Amino acid sequence: MSEAVLDDATLVRVEEVLRAACGLTLAHSLRRSLETALARAAEEQGLEPAVFLRQLLLRESTAVEGFIDHAVIGETYFFRHPEHLRTLARLATAHEGPFFHVWSAGCASGEEPYSISMALLAAGVPEGRFRVLATDVSGRALQRARDGAYGPWSMRRIEPELEKRFLAARGDQLSVVPQVRRTVDFRRHNLVMDPPPAGGLAAIFCRNVLIYFPQEVVREVLARFIASLAPGGLLFVSPAEVPLTNGLGLETVDAEGSVALRLPHPEWTRPAAPAAARPPERPRPAPPPRRSAPVAPAAPNVVVAPPAPPRAEPLSLLERAPATPESLRRALEAARSGRFEEAEALAREAAKGLVPEAYLLLAMVAEGRGDLNGAVEAVRKALYLEPQLALGHATLVALYGRMDRREDAERARQNALRALDGLDDEHPLRGVEAMTAGGLRQALVPRPQAGWQGAR
Repeated sequence: MSEAVLDDATLVRVEEVLRAACGLTLAHSLRRSLETALARAAEEQGLEPAVFLRQLLLRESTAVEGFIDHAVIGETYFFRHPEHLRTLARLATAHEGPFFHVWSAGCASGEEPYSISMALLAAGVPEGRFRVLATDVSGRALQRARDGAYGPWSMRRIEPELEKRFLAARGDQLSVVPQVRRTVDFRRHNLVMDPPPAGGLAAIFCRNVLIYFPQEVVREVLARFIASLAPGGLLFVSPAEVPLTNGLGLETVDAEGSVALRLPHPEWTRPAAPAAARPPERPRPAPPPRRSAPVAPAAPNVVVAPPAPPRAEPLSLLERAPATPESLRRALEAARSGRFEEAEALAREAAKGLVPEAYLLLAMVAEGRGDLNGAVEAVRKALYLEPQLALGHATLVALYGRMDRREDAERARQNALRALDGLDDEHPLRGVEAMTAGGLRQALVPRPQAGWQGAR
């Protein structure tokens, strides 16, 4: 198809069709991918590109559906974010109800729902005790998912024992075994236009989908997810999408260093009684060691994201409404004054809003009391929320250095340098200490260093 047919103005009109049909909005740099999708859809329907384009712009249903099939298929693979799957498996094994129902929303070519089923079966959940509903707006993607045959690229992260158990050779591909297929139901569904396909769900997976929607659509889709979850149910989104859930009353749950979101039980969110009316929980010794938050739905010790005012304008992935800025400011003041217990409590309050800087401060406090593993865990949470947080990677350089994990320290140093790519030396960096990009580059020059001071 020639550039004369798909000029910028025409591409905008094509994108408007896509957005009206399924809510999808592409970044400006990705608009040209619609040109390829349009050409392939026209070829599939046996039409000249110009004829297909006219039908598409007139929003004829056959053209629109064919175009969607080629425009929205996402790249995926088996056992992507395996920490999410392990967290789900722990929830399932503790589940006391009669049935465990999971929804894979935007399942693309099927690797995610099949991975969910494999993870549950591998954890010992009986085949008859769970069901995975897998939905997508693309009929072409669903056809491939139902076929269940995949090449090596889809298998690049699966563990050999799981591949041997759940996949069988089919020519030069691997096919999902019948036991797994029986647990997954594929259905066409539009996240923007259609009502939720099920309710009372134990978990919903919707990863790397929300980032393509405008902010107002994101909130609508998330509201439908919340309405579909059972109390205590988990929502899994990609790291870049976690901030988009801010202010919806979901609890954050540790998922092996990443984040899952949980719909609280009503009794978990009741206001606490005044201190004078409550019996003391225990005498006040030194704080216990930090542990990962449990995922079983009976545990009320969770983090609740505070409500945030609605925003009419689009919200950038790198922009977050500050959750509790006053708590973070007071936490920093307490830390600088040596009041570390107070700083930790305030930082945990600030972390309820998924603020990466709060987790960096928690890492500082943990390191100060000698808990290096706890410090690493806190930094990993900050980086889960903001993968390009240069000071987070630099902090890991120092921590891994103290732990004599030289390969990990070097990997973190390279990640920090990559996060600084393209930034001017005077560019201020996000973190809990004032630092410029140039200053951090100098600090990252290899030399003997230890602790937090070495990362500065």
